[in-house]
This record gives sequence, structure tokens and C-alpha cells, in this order.
Amino acid sequence: MRILETLNYLKENKRILLICLALLFVLLVVFKFIKAKISNIDLPKGKIVFSSDIDGDSEIYVMNIDGSGLKQLTNNQSSKLSTATDNDPSFSPNGKEIVFISRRQGNETKRPIYNFRDDPIGENFFGGTFDVYIMDSEGRYQIPLTYNTVSSHPFFSPDGGKIIFNTSLKSNRNQNSLKIIDVISRKEKILNFSGGMVKFSLDGKWVFDNFGHDISVMNVDGNSKVKLTHFSDPRDINNSDLGMIFTLSADGEKISLVTIKSKNNSICRIFKFYTMNIDGSDLREVYELEAIKAPGFIFTFKYSPDGNYIIFNASIDGNGIYLLNLADKTLMNLTEGKEYWRQFLDFTFTPDGKKIVFVADIFSNSYKYLSIFQKIKMYIKYFLFKKSTPSYDNKYICIMDIDGSHYRRIAKLPIGSELGRDFIHWE
Repeated sequence: MRILETLNYLKENKRILLICLALLFVLLVVFKFIKAKISNIDLPKGKIVFSSDIDGDSEIYVMNIDGSGLKQLTNNQSSKLSTATDNDPSFSPNGKEIVFISRRQGNETKRPIYNFRDDPIGENFFGGTFDVYIMDSEGRYQIPLTYNTVSSHPFFSPDGGKIIFNTSLKSNRNQNSLKIIDVISRKEKILNFSGGMVKFSLDGKWVFDNFGHDISVMNVDGNSKVKLTHFSDPRDINNSDLGMIFTLSADGEKISLVTIKSKNNSICRIFKFYTMNIDGSDLREVYELEAIKAPGFIFTFKYSPDGNYIIFNASIDGNGIYLLNLADKTLMNLTEGKEYWRQFLDFTFTPDGKKIVFVADIFSNSYKYLSIFQKIKMYIKYFLFKKSTPSYDNKYICIMDIDGSHYRRIAKLPIGSELGRDFIHWE
């Protein structure tokens, strides 16, 4: 009888229940909005630029780092079935211009599409070139700076007058070179016939590189090149030289670097960290690290703004952002235990130098339990419909103090988002 009475009561008061549920939903939305505003109240104003394929092909977008003000800057659809992708965007130092890579030029070519097992499953039309373009921060005046090239990773000089990028000829993609181009005159110069890491000096007159696994410096014309380090040793047959990563301090007076070698030609990686003056003098080893269980990699590598720490993104004992204290020579994983990390895209510092802002792909808490079902779905989709499945994509802008404390998520990026080099401009 009580159950019947309860059911009759619910039927008679259905409208009241619906109103209560609607009010509860509104209160939850308002609470979430207020919580986001309060948590970001101390956040400096800035914009993030990124590419995303949410409209079907890769385009350039900007938004405020708190997630508001999303704006699409490019919108290029090629003919037939091809996609005129735009990606690899970077802000100019003053934030008024954006350099990016576009494949809207060139003849279309038919190329095979592959699944996750690298089996050909069809064909599509693709644009033929990856050229360097420039536009203002509102998406206007989209102008090509190169023609018929296969280019990547463009970024501005400190004065915004020049752009460095990696490139190769369409006819020979194995012939790579590092080029610099003047934004006004469009004159190009080759700095080196190889790819690698490059940095401008603070005054923009010199370029540092790590070609040949040693640091060298040259002027912006590619002349007067001087080798600053001498780590490469072909006689060391037990430890294969795998490369070097380096960074300049905020005052432009110091260089920090890490050499990477494999021990006895195994998967074990040996990382040795050094500091030296900008002219190569006073070279000092500050830390050594071995990645034993799996090959480790270091990606983004930067001095902290105050010059006391080296911050880097690496996969050594799991993905993480690490802090190397140059004073007491200790290493700490700043992101350990905070999330179920999949991938770190990049990071930068707030203008006061006290916080780290980074973008990371974060697994949901349920993903580890659902992964087996997603794999089953992926195989069914392939074998029945011959379609591949995109990888997990859950990218967030995050922030924490430079010591790893006070971590929080700021905003979520759209599906398929990727970053260029200088991805945040602080206003």
C-alpha cells in the first residue's frame, strides 16, 4: 500500500519534481561557473594559440587561458576530398602576429590512408606543400612567406622581424635545412643543412644550435659560426651519443644543457646536466641521471625565470614535469601523483615567474578501467568498417606553483588540439 501511495504522490506532483530537478541543474551550473571564476581570479590575463581539427580539418584557434573567448582564425577547405590543414602556430613577442604552417598551396596528390596497424585502407587527396604563413592575431592578412616547401616549427626572433623554421624541398624531403626569413623583405637564408634545436640570443643578433650534438653559435646571417662545446666523441664505442638539449637563461648570460647517451648500446639512457656561460666558459656538470627500465626522453627544457632551477618535461620514470635545483643538485617530479597523465604537450611561466602553466592530456579516472573495452571497440571498428580510431584526447590547460604546489586545471582545450612553440602570450 505504501508503494502505491508513493507512486500516486509522484504522479500528482510530477510538475513539482521536474521544477526541483531543473532548479538543481541550474544551481549546479551556476556553482561550477562561480568555482571556475574564483579559482582563476589570480590568473594573469593571457591568450593561447593552438590548432584543432574540431571542424573536420586542422585550423588555428585562439582563446583566453581561462577557456573563454574561443575564436577560429583560419578556415580553409581545399577542393575534392583534401584538407588544407593549418597548424604549428606561434605568437610574435608582442602578441600581434601569429606564424603558422599551412598546406593550402600546391597541387593535390593522391596518397594512401593507413590504419593503426599501418595497413592501407583507402586513398585521399592531400595538398602538396607545407608553407610558412603569417597573420595578425585576429586572423586577418594571411600571407605566405614560403612557396612549395615542406616546412615546420616556425618561431619569431625577439624583435619579431625574423622567423626561423625547418624546411625541405618538396622534391627531396630528406634534404632538410634550417632557414631564417625576414618578415618584411621575405629574404631567406640557410643557417644549417640539418634539423635540430635553435635559440635566439636576447638581442636577436645571434643563433645558438645543437647540430652535431654540440652547441654552436652564429650570427643571424649564418656566418661566424663558433663551436662552444666538444661532447661528441666517436671513439666512445660503449656509450652511443644520442643528442643534446639546451636552453638560455632569462637574462641571456647562461646556458644549461643536457647530453643524452645510451649505456653499452642498451635502452638505458644516461642524462648529464651542465651549466656554462654564454661564451662556453665555466662549463660545470650539475647532475647525472640514469633511466634504466625504459628509454627516457626529455622534451621541453627551460631555465626558471630566476635562474635557480631547470624545469623540463620528460618521460623518465613516467611522464612528468621535473625541477632540477641548481643549488643543492636535487631532482623532483612536480606532477607526480596529481593526475593520471597521458602526455605533456608544453609548458611556460607566468610573467612573475612564480607559476608554471602547462598543457597536458589527462586520462579520466575511469579510463584505466574502460581501456580494454575501448580497444575491443577499436578492433571491431577496423575489422567491420575498415576505419581507424583516434587516440584518447582530453587536453587541459593547468597551472601550479614553481615548486609543484597549488596545482589545478584551468580550462579544457577542444578535441584534437596541438601546440606550436610560443603558444601563450601574456597581456
